[in-house]
Amino acid sequence: MEGWHEFYLLIGTAGLTLTGLLFVVVSLGPRVVASHEATGVRAFISPNAFYFTTTLVVSAILMIPHLSVLVSGGLLSLGALGALVYLAFTKVHQQWRDNKLPVLDWAWFVGLPIAAYVLLLLSGVGFVLNVALAGYAVAAALILLLVIGIRNAWDLVIWISRQEHK
Repeated sequence: MEGWHEFYLLIGTAGLTLTGLLFVVVSLGPRVVASHEATGVRAFISPNAFYFTTTLVVSAILMIPHLSVLVSGGLLSLGALGALVYLAFTKVHQQWRDNKLPVLDWAWFVGLPIAAYVLLLLSGVGFVLNVALAGYAVAAALILLLVIGIRNAWDLVIWISRQEHK
């Protein structure tokens, strides 16, 4: 894991920074986000914060000195399972159907996040089983979560700004 130190430092820092920027995004339209009708908006904002936080937490875990690969894999697997349960709990898929969003939005708000967390789960299992490519799969999952969060946050900024001008 020592060869990955700078990568996880960069990814964790990006996750932390983007989480902060997401708070700025939310502050752009507090009336839109806080309104009773905005439960769908919150269902799309909260997962983005969760994606960014995932990159921070996974990076931090994988940078803990002397943590065994077995423990790292177990933590990744448990975290990924928890994240998949969280995604089901937020019911983004239901909001997508209720609001009749385009299929492309389904891919970004539902499909790709599920794929990223499944990849993270498989990476954790790969660590436990000592699969050589598991580290690369974690990297791919974290980069995917960052890209998903950035794209979805931008989509939310556009939507919130349109709502504020109505």
